[in-house]
Amino acid sequence: MIKPRAVRQLPECPNCRFYCNNPFLFCEIFPDGAERNPCIYYAPEIGALYNRQIIKQPLQHRTIEEKLALLDSHPLFTGACPKCNYKFASQELLGEEFMCPACGWTDK
Repeated sequence: MIKPRAVRQLPECPNCRFYCNNPFLFCEIFPDGAERNPCIYYAPEIGALYNRQIIKQPLQHRTIEEKLALLDSHPLFTGACPKCNYKFASQELLGEEFMCPACGWTDK
């Protein structure tokens, strides 16, 4: 028997990243609702709970279109500079920041 949502929901549930807002699948971790209060897997949308500390996620400042354009042009995905088409060596693709030695393009 499915319990009513009001019985299964904790006050923090709607702000959790595992909350589905689905009457048939209440939570990705606990489909029937949290077993105790506070929920040990509570992870707010702004971050994740790790070792009882909230790890904040970086703010998303790009639109969907900008993110898709990055997939088409960024050296991490293409292996080449979007400005001059310089081919990065595989070792250069392991870094966190990209700077083209040919034209000076950077992804900062």
